[in-house]
Amino acid sequence: MSVRMSLTFALLIASAGAAAAQEMCGDPPIAPVIVSAAEMRAKAPADAAATEHGGFADIRRWQGSLKSYRDCLSATIAADRRSALEAARSEKPDKDKIARFNDEILASGRALDASSDLEERVVNEFHAAQVAYCTRKDVDVSSCPKT
Repeated sequence: MSVRMSLTFALLIASAGAAAAQEMCGDPPIAPVIVSAAEMRAKAPADAAATEHGGFADIRRWQGSLKSYRDCLSATIAADRRSALEAARSEKPDKDKIARFNDEILASGRALDASSDLEERVVNEFHAAQVAYCTRKDVDVSSCPKT
């Protein structure tokens, strides 16, 4: 009976591993708030410069956290794929277990896609604010991209 309980416990841990792996990644990092182009144009020159620089620094920090989050999701996908393949190759494949791994793979893939979409939106918002800053005549545009 003790061996049977140990095997049952081991199977329980293994099946929960896929769900736990995605939960290990946690929620995606919170995106920085970017001022709109209109708000950037309305700011005093010194405030606009500080906002433009601060926005850039915030995005860089966020992208670093986003990379770690995505690395975790990618590792989870790879582990779930290996587990699904192992489960499929076993003597008696457990279709429910394989389906759970595949669901985890899809969920992690959707989370990766959502993080990419969010990053694109935030970077586009920053770019619009940066253009608003760089087209002003009353600020130092030396940090602006050359056109």
